[in-house]
Amino acid sequence: MKKVFTAKDIQEILGVCEKTSYDLIRQALTRGDMFKVIKVGNIYRIPSKSFLDWLDGTD
Repeated sequence: MKKVFTAKDIQEILGVCEKTSYDLIRQALTRGDMFKVIKVGNIYRIPSKSFLDWLDGTD
């Protein structure tokens, strides 16, 4: 399994459009209580464990 997900990975996992995946990632980055987001320049990376825990409701 990948250690980090991209916005495209999130899009495919959730079955949503690109805009929705970026909106969710920006929301998580702003709130700080959903899943971890690492921003490098204009690129977002999401640690897979953090995202999957959030998705499963165990975060």
